[in-house]
Amino acid sequence: MGILAKLETRQYAAARVTRLTGDWLPANQDINTIVRDSAKTIKARTRQLVRDFPYFNRAINNLVNYTVGNAITFQSRVKDANGDFDKKAITQIEDAIKWAYEELDVSGKLHGHELERLAKRQDVESGELLFVKTVLKDANRYIPYCIQAYEADWLTSSYAKPAQGNVVDQGVEYEPNTGKIIAYHFAVPSGFGETNIKSYTKTQRIPAEYVIHNFQTLRPGQLRGVSPFTTAILVAHDLGDYIDANMDTAKMASKYLAIVESGDIGGFQKLRTSTVDDKKIESIENAIIEYLRPGEKINFAQHNMPGASFDPTVKFFLRMVAVSTDTTYELLTGDYEGVSFANLKGIRSDYGVMLKPHQQRHIKHVSQPIRQDCIHWAVMSGKINLPGYNKNPRHYYQGVYTHPGMESTDLLRDGKAAIELIQAGLMSPQEIVASRGRDFEDVLDEISEAKKLMEAAGVPFEKLFSIPTGMQNNPAALGATTKGDNPHTTSLRSMGVIPKTGG
Repeated sequence: MGILAKLETRQYAAARVTRLTGDWLPANQDINTIVRDSAKTIKARTRQLVRDFPYFNRAINNLVNYTVGNAITFQSRVKDANGDFDKKAITQIEDAIKWAYEELDVSGKLHGHELERLAKRQDVESGELLFVKTVLKDANRYIPYCIQAYEADWLTSSYAKPAQGNVVDQGVEYEPNTGKIIAYHFAVPSGFGETNIKSYTKTQRIPAEYVIHNFQTLRPGQLRGVSPFTTAILVAHDLGDYIDANMDTAKMASKYLAIVESGDIGGFQKLRTSTVDDKKIESIENAIIEYLRPGEKINFAQHNMPGASFDPTVKFFLRMVAVSTDTTYELLTGDYEGVSFANLKGIRSDYGVMLKPHQQRHIKHVSQPIRQDCIHWAVMSGKINLPGYNKNPRHYYQGVYTHPGMESTDLLRDGKAAIELIQAGLMSPQEIVASRGRDFEDVLDEISEAKKLMEAAGVPFEKLFSIPTGMQNNPAALGATTKGDNPHTTSLRSMGVIPKTGG
């Protein structure tokens, strides 16, 4: 056996070069070279697909809605020296964040939660998000701290002047020995409305501590991000072309109502057509019988577009798009045909698993640093008083971040299962509430308020919400049914909430 043959037998099968794989020799470059050479085109194509291809827009909306939703909530968990929750500090911290988020956007246009939605949208569409921390000296503001959203396109190495010993690549300045990010260089530092060419001949260097820059890291040493939808771009583009071609074919086919066979084409058209813009047009009116001359015949067109393969082909492509965009076919398309409750539960469970990395990355790199900054500036501005903050600020940063939940598809069964898990000590009420995107304390406050309102109205709270299990399963078995009652009335009557009557 020759040396080449021996080497060939030691390779992975995927690395062998055959007549079928001989032209498949992809470049194996470092991640930053690949991103540098590809990111601009990928970004432009992704944005175009989001604008023009409905399913891409839907996929981004899914990730934004299920990662950030209306809001990622923060519940402070600061404890005092005795290990009990420090209610005074917790109230101050949560109130400070609430008011800071009201005016977090430097432009004054967006609420803080809307800024977080924008951050996630940029993360998916552009492949990376950029927020710059800034200060507004305005006595009317709660705190001077605010955020300005930057386009990833503004990062540039042109005219950048890094500190001695540092390197700038794609607008990111870093230490070559450690990879630590030191600063960012922006071509349009003023942010909005710059059209003067002179603005592109200078850059602004912003230290990394004032920049929130996040993306999905795929390989060590990666400096910039690419859209997580990259693998779906070509599939989505081909699908768009396929749909457009079939729609155009169907439209053209529908226009050809009939084809005339005649030995005198000129004479036939002269008698029946009119001219618009030098083009002959012809129409057939409803319920009119046309008598043709000898030798003339009309054949009515048969339309079969799109064909029988159109629907399954589109579904196949959409499943590929769904896989490539971290979503499911049903959520991407809104097509739940043939899906049972059990299937839907599995689909949503799978989607929940896919969402967790998105949710946790957003919380750790966006929600958490912004809220910690809000607490810091509230203390420094004298808005709140947290003893010992300067010595140990981390003590006051403790808390729980709750991402948007996913509503149950079967509340009755899931509710019973949750109660059993709580009773068995396998799950806490807080975990159940958090799974629905709610704050446990808020839920308790709402229940307390409901109790007060009902008692003030003379409605017994305990009896209304303490329906016996037997009554839930089979009210009639308890002899509580009154003729003409609906199930809700039967339950209330059996508990004495409403009086029993004869019958």
